[in-house]
Amino acid sequence: MSRLARFGTFGALTAAAFALAACEPATPAVDPANDRGFIPGGDYALVGMDGATVPLRNMTLTIGEKSVSGRGPCNGYGAINNAELPLVALSPLQKTNVPCGKNTTIENRFFEVLQSATEMEYYGGVLKVKSPLTWLIFERGVTGAQAQVTAVDQARAGQ
Repeated sequence: MSRLARFGTFGALTAAAFALAACEPATPAVDPANDRGFIPGGDYALVGMDGATVPLRNMTLTIGEKSVSGRGPCNGYGAINNAELPLVALSPLQKTNVPCGKNTTIENRFFEVLQSATEMEYYGGVLKVKSPLTWLIFERGVTGAQAQVTAVDQARAGQ
């Protein structure tokens, strides 16, 4: 193959590459239904609070478009976020009223810190919820055990 023929082939391949690159969007598309000010919506499990790990992964947070909800060890909760994420200004938490026994202290602390939250930060699969009191540290996802809490499990939590 002559030099001219090789140059022609190389030139054609280069032109094809540029043509394909021009068809590609300049920035990745953002799904507006899941963009929460760089905070991915969905389910999270609490892994740390007050500078320490939590004993069980039984407290959750679900981030919606303008709300948060989830479960403590015994009670479910929900609130409206009156700010644009990553800022947080929660309405008073609406909670169920299941007696919590030995988990009362940790659940009350979780609700207290969450209620006073002022902002969220997401990096590397970890969600930090900042409060003047401390940070709540969450990992993305909910374990199968958390997703399948039954009324019997809920009743046993207080024992």
